[in-house]
Amino acid sequence: MDLQSLKQNHVFRGAAADVARSRERSRQRRLGRIALVMGFVCVWMWNRMLDGQSAFPGRPHLSPAISQALPLLLLVVVLGAAVLLPFLGAGRSPHVLYRSSEIDTSLDDVKGIPVVVDEVVKSLNLFLAHKTFREGMGGTPRRAILFEGPPGTGKTYMAKAMAREAEVPFLFVSSSAFQSMYYGQTNRKIRSYFKALRKAARAEGGAIGFIEEIDAIGASRAGMGGSAGREGIAGVVNELLIQLQSFDAPAGSMRVRHWFVEQVNRLLPPGSQFRKRPTPSANILVIGAT
Repeated sequence: MDLQSLKQNHVFRGAAADVARSRERSRQRRLGRIALVMGFVCVWMWNRMLDGQSAFPGRPHLSPAISQALPLLLLVVVLGAAVLLPFLGAGRSPHVLYRSSEIDTSLDDVKGIPVVVDEVVKSLNLFLAHKTFREGMGGTPRRAILFEGPPGTGKTYMAKAMAREAEVPFLFVSSSAFQSMYYGQTNRKIRSYFKALRKAARAEGGAIGFIEEIDAIGASRAGMGGSAGREGIAGVVNELLIQLQSFDAPAGSMRVRHWFVEQVNRLLPPGSQFRKRPTPSANILVIGAT
């Protein structure tokens, strides 16, 4: 793929898009991990059979004291879960995940706004060919789009069509779902939402997030508006900007790898230290509708 192909007036399909190639590499890595785990399991079972044991381990033997205390331990675990789960779930992302096969709206169904459709196609092609654009132009594709207009003008309809055409995970959320009764949980929900968005993008090559009625959580960025005094409103815009423009948080496996590199570098002189791999930018596109 070259930069000239970005000028076409239709959405990239198949292997022509960087997203499709990233998705295929992720699929092959998942299959490799499954084959590795299954290989270890097969070797372990074969070793048991060679020793004259059953391939499947039986039930563990518990002493009478542990058997008597087990119901009490289970009761403590259930009560602890009943107390902690509401607090743990308060910061979870409230999104709903849709696949392209679940959406029956395409760009061919969008009528009457050809200028908007052309701009959407350009944005989708930049999203799908993000690596080509970054390597050829040295820039970063747009990470957010705002649809503004009166009710019934096709904002949500267009977002659904974009999700269908891009063939990537579509994370839908209503802006009011970010609100929480607990202090600080609103911003935490936003962070959880973008964390899920980046996770889906790393697994599938890209992901689209759609925030419905985003103006319901909007406020003055400087915090001087009339709604700035309400908790959960004042910092939402700043949190959204941070998640869109700031550094991408590394994945868990990369954080573990960086921790080991840092421990080794503490023992090495400055000129011989290992370099940590930079965190790859997650290919996400956030759509807001007002």
